[in-house]
Amino acid sequence: MSWINFLTVIFIVYLVYYCLNLFFDLFLSPRNPIGDLSEDELFFTETHSPELITANRKAEPVIEEVEKEKPIVYFPSAPINASGGISLKHLFSLAKDNLIEHTRAIPY
Repeated sequence: MSWINFLTVIFIVYLVYYCLNLFFDLFLSPRNPIGDLSEDELFFTETHSPELITANRKAEPVIEEVEKEKPIVYFPSAPINASGGISLKHLFSLAKDNLIEHTRAIPY
């Protein structure tokens, strides 16, 4: 069997399949009457009427309770608890001068 024969057979099989599919959809599937409501459609009716809402000032002042600030809990992941509080520019200058000690490999 050559490629031309194989592709022709595949094309004919697909053409027959899609023609049967189209025939079934157009002629054999049940149709709903145009005037009749379908069961799959939902209709919503509004039973309330719109009302006008105006902005009224409240006579009572709003009292806001000040919550006590909780201390920040810090869980160190290494033996060093702080970085020393240096700026990024200063950190780069320290790295350039080889003043930063690496005690273990840095994962990337």
